[in-house]
Amino acid sequence: MAKKIKKILAVTGIRSEYDILFPVIDSLRKHKSFQVQLVVCGAHLSDWHGDTLKDIESDKFDVVEKIDYLLMTNRKTQRAKGIGNLISSLTQTVDRIKPDFILYVGDREESIACSIVANYMNVLAVHIGGGDSVYGNADDPIRFACSELAHVHFTTSQQYADNLIKIGEEPRRVFFSGNPALKNIKDVPSISKKEISKKLDFNLNKYAVIIKHPLSSSKEESYYQMKTTLEAVGEFTKERNIEAVGIFPNTDPGSYDILRAIKEEESNSMKFFKNLPRNIFVNLIRHASLLIGNSSMGILEAPYYKLPVINVGDRQLGRLNAGNVKFVNYDKKIIKSAMEEAIFNSTYIEKIKSLKNPYGGDDAHERIVEVLENLNLEDKTWYIKQKVF
Repeated sequence: MAKKIKKILAVTGIRSEYDILFPVIDSLRKHKSFQVQLVVCGAHLSDWHGDTLKDIESDKFDVVEKIDYLLMTNRKTQRAKGIGNLISSLTQTVDRIKPDFILYVGDREESIACSIVANYMNVLAVHIGGGDSVYGNADDPIRFACSELAHVHFTTSQQYADNLIKIGEEPRRVFFSGNPALKNIKDVPSISKKEISKKLDFNLNKYAVIIKHPLSSSKEESYYQMKTTLEAVGEFTKERNIEAVGIFPNTDPGSYDILRAIKEEESNSMKFFKNLPRNIFVNLIRHASLLIGNSSMGILEAPYYKLPVINVGDRQLGRLNAGNVKFVNYDKKIIKSAMEEAIFNSTYIEKIKSLKNPYGGDDAHERIVEVLENLNLEDKTWYIKQKVF
């Protein structure tokens, strides 16, 4: 008797999360046991964020739905209302497609919508990125809620897998895979700094990369926080004759305020981009001397690059730190001092290069595919969660 093809519906709404999903869904679609379809939504459909739908289409996935739920306001109502629209639309898609699994990442609108829809529609929810101990942002309890609702967990570190078991998740549902995005870094061919400079029309010698997002718990301070950060970076680049390349923030409330600060502070030594193709972005990070801001990339991917990170403010607090991340507050003198150490202190740089990465290697996608291939859909106990206390 022929083996049943397992139907996977993957959902993606933002560039960073797609980079985590890509190695997994790319491997799944090449496997004879799976059929992979995508729902693309959120910032992927926004011109303001670089219209990254075109990148997904160029990867030639079967996009079965485009859900334009993103409300482009700067108010706190934006995300809650957007989730309502997404749940409604995604429910119709799941009813039509009838997948065996819904696959999703992290802690954003897509994650909680997938968790809810999967449970009500009796579909197995497969969550990548649970068990994370971060705190301070609205996304954090959402991540915890997704873990409570998901049927199968793939964690980026062993510590996070242990955390899920501690909160009562059945051990058979919890798998330490590592961070799937690390395979992207491995697979992207090297590009010289000179070629990147040409493509960005920005001369790069020694430089920092800036990625900074708003924090929901301090949304009203977003402008001040970004302004302070960029003033410090701007002063440092001029004093030490280096450059800085920045990427626009995500879509969360407060992003308009961050963009206002960017507009005011961009200079000959500091240039920002809405979005960059994966091959350019990966090589930009490869050649960088520092990542500064508050992106999860500093926690999850930077250790693989052996890259020093300065996390300004409280976003990412509580997460497993490989030792490459220094947390600082919004004080220009402190920020500049941390930049000096990260970029010019050879002892500190060598220490970062020798750190062990707790987020795995570049084979997370293989572990995920193996688990899903061997999961027996006829075993109905996978659909009925129990707490183990």
